[in-house]
Amino acid sequence: MPDHAPEEDQAFASVLRAAIRRSGLGLERVRHRLAQRGHALSVSTLSLWQTGQRRPERRESLVALAALEDILAMPSGSLTSALGPRRLRGPGPQGQRRVPAETMWPADPQIPSLLRDVNADDEFLVRLSHHDFATLGPRRSEQSMRVRLVLRATRSGVSRLPVVLAPDDPQARRPLLRPLRHCSVRSASYFPEQGYVIASLEFDRELARGDVIMVEYEVLYTPASARSTRFERKLAFPVHEYFAEIQFHEDAVPARCRWTFHSETEEVRGGGLSLDGTHGVQFAVSQASPGRYAIHWEW
Repeated sequence: MPDHAPEEDQAFASVLRAAIRRSGLGLERVRHRLAQRGHALSVSTLSLWQTGQRRPERRESLVALAALEDILAMPSGSLTSALGPRRLRGPGPQGQRRVPAETMWPADPQIPSLLRDVNADDEFLVRLSHHDFATLGPRRSEQSMRVRLVLRATRSGVSRLPVVLAPDDPQARRPLLRPLRHCSVRSASYFPEQGYVIASLEFDRELARGDVIMVEYEVLYTPASARSTRFERKLAFPVHEYFAEIQFHEDAVPARCRWTFHSETEEVRGGGLSLDGTHGVQFAVSQASPGRYAIHWEW
């Protein structure tokens, strides 16, 4: 067991490891029995739990503990008690700190609680690059968005990433979230009144510490009656390189464009952006700080 594992992780790992040893079951057998009860946990996750390198924190993992206690013939609540209180989200292994969802979504009080329901591994992922490519159709509304992320894991066992979609027009039909490379949609919930989609992407493999993965997905929007006037990206973590590109339809070219940035520590700042020969506009930031980046346009 690593010496640097927190004390509460060591206690949980010790109790779990002893119970598995007493049961005489191998990890694959434990995994199989959990799967029979509707709990999808990998052998590697169970291994990380019993060595103290990782602890159950997702809602579905915590629910699985009761089944695990039964499989290992443990008194009810043994594992939960050993786990202790839920760890607070603070700086990650690389000094990352998540910007609170309340700050990122000040006008949307529902978002923080919804995001907690898709608790993923994003605090253990360094953002090497983030590329947004959005298109607007002839009706001057959102048409599609393609997102490409290059990520590096700072701990082993990382496998998921949360995604929040908030279209300009909440009356539009549900947008289609389509995985393109190295990921799949594990879950997606739609909230028609606000037009939100809160989803969890699962990587095509579980990452070890130091592993790098490129994830790409696309969002397809249905035609909307409302004209779009901005594209906004909320970055909860630092990004080494952030790049956004907006492509306008040739029959719907805006008169002017500008960018803005807003964070907890800075006043709103921004500047003008020039359209190129293909009716597109591009924006790039190196060592992007967490905050809200937006590209605005006027028709």
